[in-house]
Amino acid sequence: MGFLLSKLLPLGLYPLGLALVLQLVGLVGRRRRWGPWLSGGGVLLLWIAAMPYTSRQLVWGLEEPAAALTPAVIPRADAVVVLGSGLRPALAPRRQVEVNEAGDRLLTGLRLLRQGKAPVLLTSGAKVHFASGDPAPAEAEVARQLAIDLGAPPAAILTNPGSRTTAEEARDIGQLGRQRGWTRILLVTSATHMPRSLATFRRRSGLEVIPVACDFQLTSRSNYGGPTAASVVLDLAPDAGALLLTSQSLKEHLGLLVYRLKGWS
Repeated sequence: MGFLLSKLLPLGLYPLGLALVLQLVGLVGRRRRWGPWLSGGGVLLLWIAAMPYTSRQLVWGLEEPAAALTPAVIPRADAVVVLGSGLRPALAPRRQVEVNEAGDRLLTGLRLLRQGKAPVLLTSGAKVHFASGDPAPAEAEVARQLAIDLGAPPAAILTNPGSRTTAEEARDIGQLGRQRGWTRILLVTSATHMPRSLATFRRRSGLEVIPVACDFQLTSRSNYGGPTAASVVLDLAPDAGALLLTSQSLKEHLGLLVYRLKGWS
């Protein structure tokens, strides 16, 4: 129940959920002076959150530190740790494991393994589903299978299939690492997720953690180009993709705050 609540409660703080709450409260109080103002505030909030300009600033606020934290030359370590996300299990109608953008995590981990940066690759991620009878395996197992399909030796792949959150991954992988005598790991995750995951692993794992960010949503500011009349119009117009990026970025900023309050990062 606690895990379910951790997924449900933040929805009211993300732009879409908060905008709907403001709309509903404004509708209930429409005969009062503040009712239309709340409704208008909900629309304005949703518009601002859906602007590409807004989403870019929030994404850069996470990705720029992640890029700066990743060393130019990746050192050797005891293990490459790939945090879960980005994979879809081989369930019908899929004929094989499929990946989305966050699948860059596993591809980056495999590159590091092939470069000899560590002798083993550890895939992480539990089965997180709320429907009954869901046949999907834990994401760590899905990632292991895809890694083997892509040529990684089975003996070099370890799994951590029991951790549902970043905090649990840091705790459980730290315990596994100490049992196996590890002192240093290469932590691979999406750039937007790296600030929270790195802070959490350094606090909870007891290991030296080298960040390797991947899955960048944007190029750097210097490579983005200058504004034009057309780009300014598009930057201010609401866009569903931008709203998604804004929500994902706010999730990370909020998650980092909550983790700090709980002493996890």
